[in-house]
Amino acid sequence: MNDNPISPRLASMRDALMGEVDSVEAAETPRRRLRKPSRSTAAAVAGAFLLGSALTGGLTAAAFAGPDTNALLETSLATSTRYQVEVSNHGALLGTPAFEVTQGQSTLSLGTRPKGADRVAYIWQCLDSGTITVTVNGTTDSDPVPCTPSSDEQTDSTGSQWNMRPVSSGTASIKVSAEGSARYAVWASWAKAASIATPSAQQQDETADGVVTLTEYTAAFNRLEACSAQAGHPMSNVPLSWFSGGVWTGKPSGTGPWYLYSTPSDGLETFDTQCYPREFRDVDNLWQTEHPMPADPPAQPTRK
Repeated sequence: MNDNPISPRLASMRDALMGEVDSVEAAETPRRRLRKPSRSTAAAVAGAFLLGSALTGGLTAAAFAGPDTNALLETSLATSTRYQVEVSNHGALLGTPAFEVTQGQSTLSLGTRPKGADRVAYIWQCLDSGTITVTVNGTTDSDPVPCTPSSDEQTDSTGSQWNMRPVSSGTASIKVSAEGSARYAVWASWAKAASIATPSAQQQDETADGVVTLTEYTAAFNRLEACSAQAGHPMSNVPLSWFSGGVWTGKPSGTGPWYLYSTPSDGLETFDTQCYPREFRDVDNLWQTEHPMPADPPAQPTRK
């Protein structure tokens, strides 16, 4: 860990970043489920960090050097990972994290697994252009990733990447390799994944043949509504919607139908970890595969 104290200016930026993350969380409520639920929220958090950098002197990824700015980068990566693990995936970060700014090849050791931990969460950010490869406990996590600092133009490469991987052993190490002298930052921590409900017997029956009928789709959604209501988070009346002539309609015409719905923030964890996977997720996935939504539908249903 980096124990160097940070300046008042960087401390202010850190606090602003945390506030921006909280505002991003609030802005996501309610969420409209037009497609399968997305977990892609890192861009919003990274955007908050870059905005804070621009407002306080134009700090960029390529400028990170020394203990003061490294501390700010550590805070940025820790905050992004916390958001992904705890907000987007309803898990928890555990134990003492590790952080390093380096180049070439580096290995972070997280030590003995804390009670309840079953995952390793990590995030890296490149400070020079290069290719990043990550292994967790000796197993390559993914193919080499072309990386370009976020301050440069990006086309077919990325500036940072996070992941959360199962770990079966009692210790964990994350090895990061960058070609040549490319610099990068890496942050890692033990984590605990959320407990996800298994599909109900009804949902298993509805998906057993690999095809979902409208009757099965409707029955599964009704169970989803009942589950949410029983958990104390009732959903508003949600009719079937079709897409025709560029607008949403309640009349059977065009493509569809789908259920377009929102979930309140105070019921989001129950929805994501219990009701949705138990009663609707697999049916919803099959239905949307069979009935793909328009690529760019209106932001809000406008019925005719």
